[in-house]
Amino acid sequence: MSTSCKKRKVSHQTTLAEDFGFSRAPSNVVGSQGERIANGLSPCSPTLDLTTSNGEEDELAVDEPSTSEESQPPRVDETTATLRDEPIETAPAERDEDGSRHSEVAPPPSEPSWRGVPLTLLSFGPSAYPILPPAPLPSTTHSVLFRPGKPPVPFPDHFKDVWDERHVKMPCSKMSQYPVSGEGGGKTIVPRWQLIRDALTTKPIANSYQLADAILVYNSRYASRWRFNNLHDYFSTYCGDEEAEHFFASLLPGIIDLALRLPSTVTHALPLLRKQEPYQITMTQEQASCLLANAFLCTFPSRNTVQRGAEYSSFPFINFNGLFTNSRRGLVEPSQASKLACLFHYFKREVRTRSQQDGISPPDWVSSTRPLTQLHVDSAGTIEGCGHGMLQVDFANKYVGGGVLHFGCVQEEIRFLMCPELIVSMLFTEELDDNECLLMTGAEQYSTYRGYGSTFEWSGRHDDQTISDCWGRRQVQVVAMDALVITNSETQYAPAKMWRELNKAYCGFQTSDSTHCGHNMAVATGNWGCGAFGGDPSLKALLQLMAASEAGRDIVYFTFGNTELRDQIHQCYRLLCERMVTVGDVWRFLTSYHTEVVEKRGHTPLLPFIISLLEHTS
Repeated sequence: MSTSCKKRKVSHQTTLAEDFGFSRAPSNVVGSQGERIANGLSPCSPTLDLTTSNGEEDELAVDEPSTSEESQPPRVDETTATLRDEPIETAPAERDEDGSRHSEVAPPPSEPSWRGVPLTLLSFGPSAYPILPPAPLPSTTHSVLFRPGKPPVPFPDHFKDVWDERHVKMPCSKMSQYPVSGEGGGKTIVPRWQLIRDALTTKPIANSYQLADAILVYNSRYASRWRFNNLHDYFSTYCGDEEAEHFFASLLPGIIDLALRLPSTVTHALPLLRKQEPYQITMTQEQASCLLANAFLCTFPSRNTVQRGAEYSSFPFINFNGLFTNSRRGLVEPSQASKLACLFHYFKREVRTRSQQDGISPPDWVSSTRPLTQLHVDSAGTIEGCGHGMLQVDFANKYVGGGVLHFGCVQEEIRFLMCPELIVSMLFTEELDDNECLLMTGAEQYSTYRGYGSTFEWSGRHDDQTISDCWGRRQVQVVAMDALVITNSETQYAPAKMWRELNKAYCGFQTSDSTHCGHNMAVATGNWGCGAFGGDPSLKALLQLMAASEAGRDIVYFTFGNTELRDQIHQCYRLLCERMVTVGDVWRFLTSYHTEVVEKRGHTPLLPFIISLLEHTS
């Protein structure tokens, strides 16, 4: 017999994109003009270097870029060169799949617009693209922030704290301290990184004003100067309500997550590229996006002034506060709004790219048009007793197994006791992140039980009759997925928290594998994250229904004796199906409940609120 475990990820982390680089050279190296060179990403250059050059080159054995015919774009032919002096008329802009615009160039006139030597006579080496020089190996003048591989991994393995005048002062350094007001009006010095983490994660950030307040927690000395009026105007004037909702519910949490991974993503302070000092830095795109996320959230210390004599007065601004604030006190200028739009698009692309390990990408819940899948809801039975042939949900702790080896004795602990092979997962499974679940296949059930919590009792032997596959694994899958712990019941309806729970459930339910008959197994679940975790069973039922529908799975929901909940879930589901409601529509119902009931301190329960909306909708 055998069992297997697979850690599944979704959302904002992991898969590394290609690496990239820039270079700079002192004037005595590149000629009298002292030009600065920027080597961008190209098909022939999968590494990006941040470089200052002294003109000396090392001979290194490196892999040459591919020059196969398949990798080469067509050579430009002299007769097809159509650069023109006059303006080019364009067709109406269209949108790509990611929402960005592009225009189709109108057919060129017969007379070419270029002058001088034909482009085809200029040498680009064996490829139609310029060939970058090979990157040197790490040395005293070259820092490589990762170990090459597929994917590359940060180097060194653990964060090496450096705090001196030769390196960037990292916000996660233990040496980065900040004064905060203490009791009695005095000041207390605290680690700034902890201040940053608390400000960005303690409460959901639902609008630009809350984002500004969070940033000022660890930049309080600038509270009177950083007005964030560009940022506020952008969301109130330049983007629609749906786009703003998506930013604060989905994209901003991804940016925050990316930024807070700094100690494990960029594990060494970056050397400063000072004037007239040849040096090179090579990093991955993920490391760059992590640094940019920190700049967006204005976390870099000592970088907010250029007064003469200031430590970084000869360096550019890096924190985004200057872009967020309009010193002219008017509405945000269109060009500034476009800057923000470009940067938000970058983060949208980067957060989405980081979410695609194992082929799992979280859905856009706001715009989803998926229909709801089938639902069976039952007040009797249990997940393990009635969920044969289904994906069975373990209402997990983020430390898988929870208190099974201590004092806990609720759903997860009981399941691990009935199937002790599951306990082995505790040996090697690190705590689950917000974008992770653990899928366990083939565990045998050895015992039966009665009771729950303090009334739990072992009731005897169980002979598991579940059939095995060709590897000897029992045909049962258990997915461990941890819900948020809710200490204030109202906060669970905040869009950011509902979005997190949706992505967590989707991570658990999504699969690229179907059964031999071509259908995904149904999900056997129930009041996930309720009870000791404090969640609302009505909300968790709808969130799991949405996630299962996106994953193409039917859902079997056990209410564990609660017949009133069973009937309300069924009534709501029936009306949703009659009105042909999509997953995106359900999301809008949930956010309406948050706006119209929770924020107004109303007392209408969630399901009756939605049922009332549906009954008054034709």
